[in-house]
Amino acid sequence: MPEAGLDLPADLSAAREARAFVRARLCPQHGGELLDRALLVVSELAVNAVEHGEPPVRAGVECRSGVLHLEVSDGSAAPPRVSAPGPEAESGRGVNLVQTVCSAWGVRPEPAGKTVWCDLPV
Repeated sequence: MPEAGLDLPADLSAAREARAFVRARLCPQHGGELLDRALLVVSELAVNAVEHGEPPVRAGVECRSGVLHLEVSDGSAAPPRVSAPGPEAESGRGVNLVQTVCSAWGVRPEPAGKTVWCDLPV
């Protein structure tokens, strides 16, 4: 887990709390587009963990050698699925969005669940 982590509620307020957590930990020079992308991605990861995973849900953030590393863990071992939702679908685009916005992403198995991580170039 990154140097800073936060336990999130197992409901949709997790996205709001994850955004506030990331916003509070980014340096002022990491504003603008990087902040917007980080908030979007951590929201998607948190919502996916709540809707498709199991408690406990935890977010992490860390600056590493030119990247902002974000993680969201949950208690389910089931990995996220990349889907191809139709134009009228109201959901199903979260992992596609993470793939598009981030320079790298993946899933790390944990003893009690999984961690979905991603890197945004600084």
